[in-house]
Amino acid sequence: MPRYLFEVVLNGQRSLGDTLVDLADLGDMRREALKALQDIAIDEIIASDQVQTLTVSIRDENGLPVYSATITISETWGSDGNSTI
Repeated sequence: MPRYLFEVVLNGQRSLGDTLVDLADLGDMRREALKALQDIAIDEIIASDQVQTLTVSIRDENGLPVYSATITISETWGSDGNSTI
């Protein structure tokens, strides 16, 4: 079974870590990458009210790039600026 190295980067600067994962095929690898982005994005939205860009980059066992996906979260409050959560 192929192994893939997942690395998640926040705002193009800070690595949130990397993980080596065994997956059956490229479809499974893509699905896991998008799930990871979703899960991490939820945590980052709660932690900050700034624009957040998350990128997951995936390399194969030989270190060659295989896939990359990016999600950007940008929030806008109502026009009165007094919105509360």
